[in-house]
Amino acid sequence: MKRLTQVALISAALHLVYFIATFGIGFIRTLTYEPDIILQDNVVVLQDAVVIGTTWPPLLFVLTFIGLTAFIAVGLQFVAYKRDHTFD
Repeated sequence: MKRLTQVALISAALHLVYFIATFGIGFIRTLTYEPDIILQDNVVVLQDAVVIGTTWPPLLFVLTFIGLTAFIAVGLQFVAYKRDHTFD
């Protein structure tokens, strides 16, 4: 049970680092963005422009959390097995 708790915490920490990095990169890009409106002859009013994009489904976060937890659990189990079965 202790290993499962460690694995879940490591997985949560890695997801947190990923989301903080993604947010930080987006924030920095937003702060440093300078549009080239002056250089263009054909300026479009923002209300008339439509941007269509995609987002990842929330279920993907849960699936990556479970997958990463399982991967780390197998890795820790392998390390523990190798540590316990070393022949000097």
